[in-house]
Amino acid sequence: MHRCFQRHGISRLSEVDGDKPAKGKFKPYPIGYFHVDIAEVRTAEGKLHFYLAIDRTSKFAFVQLVKSANRVTASTFL
Repeated sequence: MHRCFQRHGISRLSEVDGDKPAKGKFKPYPIGYFHVDIAEVRTAEGKLHFYLAIDRTSKFAFVQLVKSANRVTASTFL
């Protein structure tokens, strides 16, 4: 289907001017400012919880999988 669209010159959406917001950059953060996410992951062993922390400045990432998401595992992760 993609090749058919390419052949007829309709493989991309047309550019719309004026409706897009201007792209900005993230404001600068000091090293140590972390973005933290928690997600539920299903594996062959069952359900696990995925903790992720990313430093906004250095882009260093730390990940941990735990069996249960509670105060103890969250504080241990941090």
